[in-house]
Amino acid sequence: MANYNTKSSNNVLSSTPHFEEVKSFFIQQSVPVSEAEVFYFYYQSTGWHKENGMPLDNWKEAANDWLYNLEN
Repeated sequence: MANYNTKSSNNVLSSTPHFEEVKSFFIQQSVPVSEAEVFYFYYQSTGWHKENGMPLDNWKEAANDWLYNLEN
């Protein structure tokens, strides 16, 4: 039961997740909630954009990349 923000004219992520959704995703991956917080607030601070300035299209894909980088 997540609420989503609608895609705006600046081409940002079509549905930005709420923290509870991110937290749930990280818990399902057996990752501490503290890491979900770091991920969420990092992307909140970027306006849900990648490091190269491109809009983040899929937050779950970005979260999977984040988790991969934690392990490597």
